[in-house]
Amino acid sequence: MRRLFISILTACLAAWGVVACGGRSSSGNSSADCGEADLLTVALPLADSANLNPKGDYVSARSYDTIAMGRIAEGDVVEGRFRVANVSDKPLVIVQMITGCGCTTADYDPAPVPAGDSITVTWRFDSRGRFGQQFKSIEIITAERQCATVYLDGEVYMPGKN
Repeated sequence: MRRLFISILTACLAAWGVVACGGRSSSGNSSADCGEADLLTVALPLADSANLNPKGDYVSARSYDTIAMGRIAEGDVVEGRFRVANVSDKPLVIVQMITGCGCTTADYDPAPVPAGDSITVTWRFDSRGRFGQQFKSIEIITAERQCATVYLDGEVYMPGKN
């Protein structure tokens, strides 16, 4: 029984380390000290990209990932990175990155991503005026009419009130 508990605890700590590698506070508080290899990677294009919906809008292929920002003091700016990898044999063109609101930004190099290569996206969340649970989105739209969404999940608290 003890061995099972230790195995579960080790797995949970390892999973927390991978999820926590997305964010860092501008005030210097780090949720984890992560290297480039530990970044969340969004692989594009998506596998079922051949199926357009009847209106010709975005394809049904979508992907969703979440980065845990942790607890954030109101007024702090949290930033982090994730990677977008081109898993095809032709250049990947990202036509737009849409954030859910003005408190979140995503900076990236708009040049086509060569086949087999990747780019790093830097995101920022400004917690000024925000309180409680925050669930923000960054949508990555490609020229192939695909959408991959990265969610930022965190809790904003009032300093001194926990």
